[in-house]
Amino acid sequence: MAGDTQYVNMHDAYDDLAEDTKQKIEGLKAVHVYQSKYSPRLLGKISEESRRNLPPPGIHPLARTHPENGRKALFLNPVRMESIVGMEDKQALALIDELMRHATQKKYEYRHRWRHGDWVLWDNRSVMHQANPDYDMAQRRYLYRLMLKGETPV
Repeated sequence: MAGDTQYVNMHDAYDDLAEDTKQKIEGLKAVHVYQSKYSPRLLGKISEESRRNLPPPGIHPLARTHPENGRKALFLNPVRMESIVGMEDKQALALIDELMRHATQKKYEYRHRWRHGDWVLWDNRSVMHQANPDYDMAQRRYLYRLMLKGETPV
């Protein structure tokens, strides 16, 4: 069985950005929606009732400061990022793509190979993750997810 999950350290990815890129993204905010019209992958279908109850778009910085450790981290989600405030979509998509390619380099990655009984905890303020559908989809897998309400990214 595969189905690994990859995590990338968004603090280290931010730290390694060129200074001019850090200056370029300083103060920029992205609009986050349930699923961006530019999303590279589709999310599962949701009911009309669920769609009506979706929260309004959120506006979050491209680089956020972690409230506990004070470090900056890239704050990206290509599935949910619809635009960057004050930018034409073409420019915004190019910038998001550039930041994603930078942040997802192998040097920032931890790849977890799941075994029965594993538990993994991570801080979404510091990492980005991706679950890989590279296993036999006929196999039954269980995922228990706990999300804690947090502060608005700054």
